[in-house]
Amino acid sequence: MSEQRYAVDQFVEDYTLVTDNEFEAYSETMELTKEHETVSALSDQLRDQFESYIAGVVERERELGNEVGALLISQLLMNWGSDTFDRIARHYLEKAAE
Repeated sequence: MSEQRYAVDQFVEDYTLVTDNEFEAYSETMELTKEHETVSALSDQLRDQFESYIAGVVERERELGNEVGALLISQLLMNWGSDTFDRIARHYLEKAAE
């Protein structure tokens, strides 16, 4: 398994672990499965939400003068790609189908 694949696996696991175990996040995500019934539509929505949130965190860090922190957060958490969020979307669509 390549290091890149391992990183994606870990990101998907961490994302779903947090979302599955936080009531409001889980409820909101399950509502999104009703609005976006395909993997690509749900994936795009989840990616847009996540990247918007991280962009806000990056901007706040820059405004506080924490440029290195902002760069690290951006580098580590942005641009995971559609395949990563497709896997997350499949996770929630499967839960919704249960």
